[in-house]
Amino acid sequence: MTNELESQLTVASQDKGTTPAVVAAGRRVVSQTLGAFLTERLLREGAVFAHPSAGRWGEVSIQAADRSVIYHACVKRTVAYDRWLVDEGSVWRLHGLDSSRCDDPLCLLDDLLPLIVGDSITHDRFREEIRQTFLNHTEALADGGARGCSLANLGYDAAEAFLTDGHRYHPSFKSRIGFTPKDNKNYGPEFASVIKPIWLAVHRDLARSSSIEVPNEQDRSLLLRAETPPLKNDYHILPVHPWQWEREVESAVQREREAGRIILLRESSHCYLAQQSIRTLADQTSSGAPSLKLSLSIRNTSTARTLAPHTVLNAPIVSAWLHNIAVKDSYLSESGTIFLLERMGTTVALPSEHDPDGRFQGSMGAIWRDPLHRYLWPADEQASPFSMLTHLDAGGYPSIRNWLDTFGVESWTRALLTVSAIPVVHLLTAYGIALESHQQNMVLIHRNGWPLRVALKDFHDGVRFVPKLLRTPAPRLVATPADHARVNPNSYVEARDPEDVRDFMFDALFGVNLAELAFFLEKHFAFDERAFWSLVAEIIETHHKSYDIGRKGVAEFGLLSPDVVVEDLARRRLENGPVPGRRAPNPLVHASASRGQQP
Repeated sequence: MTNELESQLTVASQDKGTTPAVVAAGRRVVSQTLGAFLTERLLREGAVFAHPSAGRWGEVSIQAADRSVIYHACVKRTVAYDRWLVDEGSVWRLHGLDSSRCDDPLCLLDDLLPLIVGDSITHDRFREEIRQTFLNHTEALADGGARGCSLANLGYDAAEAFLTDGHRYHPSFKSRIGFTPKDNKNYGPEFASVIKPIWLAVHRDLARSSSIEVPNEQDRSLLLRAETPPLKNDYHILPVHPWQWEREVESAVQREREAGRIILLRESSHCYLAQQSIRTLADQTSSGAPSLKLSLSIRNTSTARTLAPHTVLNAPIVSAWLHNIAVKDSYLSESGTIFLLERMGTTVALPSEHDPDGRFQGSMGAIWRDPLHRYLWPADEQASPFSMLTHLDAGGYPSIRNWLDTFGVESWTRALLTVSAIPVVHLLTAYGIALESHQQNMVLIHRNGWPLRVALKDFHDGVRFVPKLLRTPAPRLVATPADHARVNPNSYVEARDPEDVRDFMFDALFGVNLAELAFFLEKHFAFDERAFWSLVAEIIETHHKSYDIGRKGVAEFGLLSPDVVVEDLARRRLENGPVPGRRAPNPLVHASASRGQQP
């Protein structure tokens, strides 16, 4: 381990005994980074040898840039998406006659980055993201180990906050570039620190708002329910994350404060907990009050966490659109699928003379989202984050172990897939609407672990459709600015190609969400990955027999195409210029072919 990182870890841990956490975090980051390198074919041709065939475990060997160094690892090549899963703790570094287990991701990068696409700038950036991920994940594991609770026994907000996993594929799954170690302890969700936003009043010359109840304006009744300070005429009310206020906003708005166009009201009187996304805060003082999604000028999993103004204004427009579809659709109504509506958005732009380079664009924004608790039947239902389903508690046991022991692996999995996958597939095939339903954007509603229904969220930029293929009137959206499209080419709502829409849904729901569950069930409960995807295909087939409205969409959007396009998340950080998607096997086709049927 590098001296610099070791020093930071020692200081941050404050004698909490982080040695096991350092090892566990190092193994996780090493395995995930190496897995991405192998999956995305990032290593120079000829560097990888002795690798397994698809669907099997085996040993992989890699020749490092220094030809005296060789890595060995135990790897599973998955049926779905041809992912290379590197078993944590199985990576060994051989240097001459010496061999040692590799628990240091920075050592791995020293040996392998010279063999990978990119230049010194992209390599240094990637190294910094991996370094910060290692540091932050170590702290999270140390704190979680000290807590020692099972997430399945916690309420929804606490489980959201205490999840330590992060993205199970992205190498920089916890980079949080911009946070210091102290910031991470204060604002990282795993530490469950109380957070109190800062409330501002912003003159309408600087602010734009949209809400479901009052288009193009703020919904004052919603503000009152959200413990907002006294409201002022001609002003919009904006909550700001305390980190954002201290590091970005306070100095940037000084001239506007002096002119009386921005007024500092007060710190929130309510206590909030950060959720998995870090920038979303759940009200702990009033469970019925909205959650707040706030601009945060950090980069996590390679993405800036500010809020683009047009997406803030589109959030209530898209939410109202989805809600109207859901209440009129027989399946969505009968299934009880919950859409956590984004009822209001407010964005603030400084005058060009005060922000000539546009640096603060998107730095002052907020979205008010429905709290989950208002939708639950208190005497009957509980809720758990979908990412908790693949979580290991501090003792190394699956959080859901008792659930599966009670209900049986196959019965529970069938129920889970029925209530979780079908609402998202139905929206695509019946209406032409794709949702980005990865684990963070889906909540399982259950009764003592038995799946009942799901809640879906994060719609401000998490939908995609081809306007001419919609089977419902299109929403009237605020257009995506050209400069945003240029800098963020993958961020858009309206598409031209139906396969693009399909892949948007597939990559999140199947490639991230359900694929991770399939890998987890096979590893910890011996439920075969092929059987999992066969079950998915069977359930989709059964649904379309019952709800014929979606059968046309199966063909129109290529649900049964032999391959689909997935994002290469590591390559996107390492290669200069646009990075095209990678074609991977469609797990529905593979599963359907093995059953001799089609969904």
